[in-house]
Amino acid sequence: MLSGVPWLWLALGTALGETLRDLCLRTVLRHSGWSTLRVIGLSSALAGLLLLPLLLSQPQAIDAPAFTAALLLGGSLNALAFWCYGRAIAQEDLSLVLPLINLSPVALLLAGWWVLGERPGPLAVLGVALLVLGALLLGHPTGRPGLAGGGLGRLWASPGCRAMLLVALLWGIGASVDKLGVNAGGSLAWVLALQLSIGTSLLGLSLRQPGPAPQRRAGRIGAALVLALALAALAAAAGTVLQMEAIRQTAVVHVIAIKRLSTLMGSGAGVLALGEAESGRRLLAAALMLLGAATVLWGALG
Repeated sequence: MLSGVPWLWLALGTALGETLRDLCLRTVLRHSGWSTLRVIGLSSALAGLLLLPLLLSQPQAIDAPAFTAALLLGGSLNALAFWCYGRAIAQEDLSLVLPLINLSPVALLLAGWWVLGERPGPLAVLGVALLVLGALLLGHPTGRPGLAGGGLGRLWASPGCRAMLLVALLWGIGASVDKLGVNAGGSLAWVLALQLSIGTSLLGLSLRQPGPAPQRRAGRIGAALVLALALAALAAAAGTVLQMEAIRQTAVVHVIAIKRLSTLMGSGAGVLALGEAESGRRLLAAALMLLGAATVLWGALG
């Protein structure tokens, strides 16, 4: 269906989908009173169900053993990552936490260094330097209560930033699992199975939590939140399918480098649409970290 579309446009579509998803999920997380497990679980499960008609209309052969193995690993990593992701955007501004996702290529770089003995090249070193510079700028002291210090120490003092740093690590480790799943069963089947795996596991865990507090306003705001949740699921489903199709056409590092534009788009949306503070410095930090991530990824190609 999308095989004739160049991977670059597919990756850009992924970035746009993730930006819309982030804005919608932040709205639901901040105003619904529901737990992160419930919101992310519902969004993921709904995203999977939205793809079911497409999969049924375009059945594909699946290598069951390889697909199952990839799903067990990818589902576990992504369930934890998306739970942490939801906590991060619920607790902090988008323009503060989203740029931290750009640190995920460092996990790939360090894994190659420690496990395989691969020495990072000049481009990788330059990219890491840009990432560190961007993180230092992002964590510049502002006098905000509860976040003493500055630079990397200030970021580590924020629970939301710590959660997003774990997301960057998990997605850095699990980026290649997606390609295994797509090769074993196709983009639609992999995304549907992955989203349902994430959704059911998080919703199952949410049942062990106490119910939400009564909402102050249920009428129009309730309908708006339902719409935001549906839009988040639709954006997640569409964006993930585009990403998997792009991965089929080129190396994972190419797609991830373009996909990470969502961190800059989301930071800009947080500043422009949500009125988040420290706009100039945070956007500059996001741009530096995006450039650093792209440099590391391209350097990984040798």
